[in-house]
Amino acid sequence: MEELKGKIIGLDTMVFKRNRGRFSVPFIFIFLIIFLLVLPNGNILTSPVFAQDTASPKSVPRVVLVELFVREGCLSCPTAEFCLEDLAWEYGTTKVILVEEHLWGDGYDTTETNARYDWHVGSDKKGTPDVFINGLTKRLQGLACDCVEGNYTCYKKAIDEELTQPPLVELSAVKTPHPNPLPQGEKEEEKVLNIIIEGTVKNISDTFLKDLAVCGMVSKERDESGLYCYAQDIFPFQNIPLLLPDHTFNFKFTSEISLDQEDDREKEKLHFIVFVQNLKTKKVLQAFYIE
Repeated sequence: MEELKGKIIGLDTMVFKRNRGRFSVPFIFIFLIIFLLVLPNGNILTSPVFAQDTASPKSVPRVVLVELFVREGCLSCPTAEFCLEDLAWEYGTTKVILVEEHLWGDGYDTTETNARYDWHVGSDKKGTPDVFINGLTKRLQGLACDCVEGNYTCYKKAIDEELTQPPLVELSAVKTPHPNPLPQGEKEEEKVLNIIIEGTVKNISDTFLKDLAVCGMVSKERDESGLYCYAQDIFPFQNIPLLLPDHTFNFKFTSEISLDQEDDREKEKLHFIVFVQNLKTKKVLQAFYIE
C-alpha cells in the first residue's frame, strides 16, 4: 500500500512539473464547472432556473343560491322578503340568486315548490319564512329578531360565508326559446312558452364527486314584494354519474311556462337558473344564472 501511495504522489508531482506555467487538467475541469454554474443567472453555485408557466388557473366564482319559502298571509314573511330582495339586488346574479317559492295553496305556489320544500325539510319543523342558503348548507327558519336591520345582517353574514367557499364544479348553460308559444291542453287559447336549456357541469376539484344532480328553475318577476323572483317551474333532477376531476357532464331541460294572457311576457320578466345539488346532504355546490 505504501508503495502504491508513493507512485500516486510521484505521478501527481510529475503532472504538476509537466504543466508548470500552464493550467493543469484538474484546474481546467474545476474552472469549467464554475463557468457552467455562473452562466445561466450570473450567481456562483446557484441552480439554473427553468422557464415555467406562471399563469394562474381560471378563477371560477362561487354563486350562492338563496331559496326563500313563503306564503301569502304570513305576518313575518314581508321582513324576510324585504331583506333578501335587497341583498339580491345589491350582490347581483353573478354572486347571489334569489328564488322565492310559495307554499300551501296561496295562489302563487306550484306542485313543484311544495314538493321541493317537503324534500328539504322532511319530518323537521315546517313554517314560513324559511330560508335555505345553498340548500341545507344553511337553514334560517323564522326571523332572527324583530328588527329589519338585524335580519338583514344575519342573512348577509350567512351569504358572505358561502361566497368565500371555493366551488367544486363549474356550471354553464344557455337557453334557446321557441319562436312562438305552442297551444297545449284542452283549451286552445292556453299557450305555453317553450324554453330549451342546455349546459355542462365540470369537476374543477382534485377529488371524485358523487351523489350529485343538476336541477333548474324558471321564475317570474313582478314589481311587488314576495314576487321579486317567484318560482313557476322546477325541473326534475338529472343524476350525475361519478364525476372525475376535469370531467364534464352534459344536461338538457325543456321548460314550459304557461302564458295566461298574450301580454304576459311584457308584464313579467322570466329568470332561468340551474344548480348542482348533492342528493344526500342536500347542499347546493354551485348555481348559475342564464342570461
